[in-house]
Amino acid sequence: MPAASKSPLNTPQLGAREVFERVREAWGESPFYQAGLRGPAPDRLYFQPIDPFTPDKEVAEAFARGKIALGEETLDCEGDISAVWEHGSGDGPVCAFLQEFSWLRHLEALGDEGKSAARSLVQAWLERFEKWSAMAWDPYFTAERLVQMTCHAPLLLADADPLWRSRVLTAMARQTRHLARAAHRAPTGFDRLMTALGLTVAGYCLPGCEAPAERGLEMTRRELRLQLRPDGGHVSRNPSRQLMLAVRLQMAASALEGRGFPPPGFLRHALMRVNALASFFRCADGRLAVFNGGYEDDPRAVLSVQKAISGDAIPTEFARHSGYHRISAGRALLIVDTITDTAKSAFESAGSLHFSSGRSRIFANCGNGGHRAAAWRDALRARAAHCALSLETKSGGDIAFGDMSHKRAEDAKGQLLEVERQLFTKDGAEGVYRRRLYLGVSGADLRGEELVVGNAAQSLEEAIWRFHLHPSVRASLARDRRSVILLLPNKEGWRFKSSCEPLELERSVYCGAGGMPISTEQIVVRAAPSAADGQHAAAAKWALRRLDPV
Repeated sequence: MPAASKSPLNTPQLGAREVFERVREAWGESPFYQAGLRGPAPDRLYFQPIDPFTPDKEVAEAFARGKIALGEETLDCEGDISAVWEHGSGDGPVCAFLQEFSWLRHLEALGDEGKSAARSLVQAWLERFEKWSAMAWDPYFTAERLVQMTCHAPLLLADADPLWRSRVLTAMARQTRHLARAAHRAPTGFDRLMTALGLTVAGYCLPGCEAPAERGLEMTRRELRLQLRPDGGHVSRNPSRQLMLAVRLQMAASALEGRGFPPPGFLRHALMRVNALASFFRCADGRLAVFNGGYEDDPRAVLSVQKAISGDAIPTEFARHSGYHRISAGRALLIVDTITDTAKSAFESAGSLHFSSGRSRIFANCGNGGHRAAAWRDALRARAAHCALSLETKSGGDIAFGDMSHKRAEDAKGQLLEVERQLFTKDGAEGVYRRRLYLGVSGADLRGEELVVGNAAQSLEEAIWRFHLHPSVRASLARDRRSVILLLPNKEGWRFKSSCEPLELERSVYCGAGGMPISTEQIVVRAAPSAADGQHAAAAKWALRRLDPV
């Protein structure tokens, strides 16, 4: 009896997707596909883009010893740095960190020691993945890797042996040609956009890769048309993604100019708008406000984007299409999310706010759990993880949030922002949630009026307003529980009071810095519904005022 075939396609349990992936991997390894990646061997880079993100010397020192710690994932190769690639073929943040070559940025901080470590790592990568690997040659990984290699080329090529230079540059050119064929397979919209921009940057930096570069530029034009809002905001509404997009667009424009080509009109126009909206989220400490999965991010990168803004694209106080309001007064800054968040995958951030005084953050949303386990990610998307309203309903009741509207007014005493959102139940009962925020002209007085009203409130057990404090804030609940005193790092004192007593000071967590979760606190205001004038309503008023120095 003949032996059963060992072909991976003969496994009956394989689904259509698995079969497709196996076929694609077999095609990538075939001599026919590999032959298609041949082309002119570059002998230099035409242009070196600038990476504005700050290197972390501590990360570099640990990585040079073979140690990585990202979120809940850790890796320790016990001093053998080249052994990291034995663990670089899985999934998660460590794999992404390795395959995107993000470590090149950090190793630059080590000087000659970093140069030696970088070349050892790249040599080990080439020995393992140079020919083909479906995982390592993933379009997004490949694009990010090429951008990092072009930005930090001196780390790999300066004063190097000609054979080594040729091997590295040839490998980069092969990956660029592969990317021209595979960029459209990037899994998400933002990944496709960043992959297209990575292809554009690498193609214009490498001699002989002009055709892939033009393909990347055309793909960039198409993706920008699909993903960019008229005000320059990315459809994800994520400030960190906005910053990444602004940086990468600047790299692409600079690469074109470095080759002596004028950037096309669509690229210049997109760059101008994207930079302006990225700067919209910049706080006085130089970092970004935390909304919709973003982080505080790198102040040097934020500053580089702000410096690139032309006079024709001054950051606005209202991002109309992205749904954010920015209100400044004195030293204070208030940013409010005013767009409907009904998509299943969206952060439930509608109506949430950021508030800071000078370089000190006071109210901040909890951040993104993308680098954590699934339970963390789900919890940090929920409404309770934002400086916003969350509802507790009676047994069997269910209140859903609907469309949101907003309006803004200003006078000599301050600025007022009112947001209103529809509420409804499965039984057809309707209601309205209204939040009114007023910031005095001095920036020392922030007031809020909260109201949940309508028949939908009959299903309401309690309305809860949460004000998550930044970890740098020290909070003290008064003995009578009628106020909370806040002490900021800049030595300012603030007092929070509410019409709904007693106030509560509960534990919270902050993931907006991008590392491990940081313990912090939250002020909780609770209001039970009451019936008045034939309506069920839950209402609260609150105020945050700066205390005069003693």
